[in-house]
Amino acid sequence: MAAQQRRQRKAEETRGSILEAAAQHFADRGFNETRLEDVGEHVGIGRSAVLYHFKDKRLLYRAVLEDLFGGLLAELRSALTAAGTLAERIEAAVCAFADYMGRHPTAARLAVRESVNTDPKIRQVIQTQARPFLILLEMIFEEGERSGVFRPLRSDPLHFVSTIAGATLFYVAALPTFVGELPYDPLAEEPLAAHKRDLLDITRRLLGIRGPRAVGDPGESTDRRKA
Repeated sequence: MAAQQRRQRKAEETRGSILEAAAQHFADRGFNETRLEDVGEHVGIGRSAVLYHFKDKRLLYRAVLEDLFGGLLAELRSALTAAGTLAERIEAAVCAFADYMGRHPTAARLAVRESVNTDPKIRQVIQTQARPFLILLEMIFEEGERSGVFRPLRSDPLHFVSTIAGATLFYVAALPTFVGELPYDPLAEEPLAAHKRDLLDITRRLLGIRGPRAVGDPGESTDRRKA
């Protein structure tokens, strides 16, 4: 029994290592240019060992997306279903999104790279992963407009998510490419906190959120509290 448990634990560790390596390769090269041989070499195993855990590259790609973005979906759902006003929950979800991408920059790089993939089969995989996020967002918009908590400049969840998500994905994944040598680490605590403050200001403006700021709002600086 002990030997079987060790084998199972080893298999789980190998599978996790494959997912981590594959995520980096997909983010760096995209789906089409990523080779299973390179993923295996990254982990220290052969192509056949990768195929033992994942039958083909497409299944590996789907597993990577589920691993990276499944965690994000869970955190957003947790924030949006927690106690508090709708405005507080929305703002908590915006902060959770930025924090998650800050902790998982590979997810941001993968999203940016694959957003321009024209392969219809790959787009279908990506859209399947995105659908639960869009459903959740539509529910929040309906609740916000029905309750009168916010009055959006445009009653369009897609416009909202493209603005907030687009800003963060560019900040985390694309900024170093365009600027080169950055004068600071965008994922360090203070720059990321400043980014979240900007996101919250944009969120309030886009949604027309009324009422007091959310508790623990990173946008509420010491100077503002003194005022």
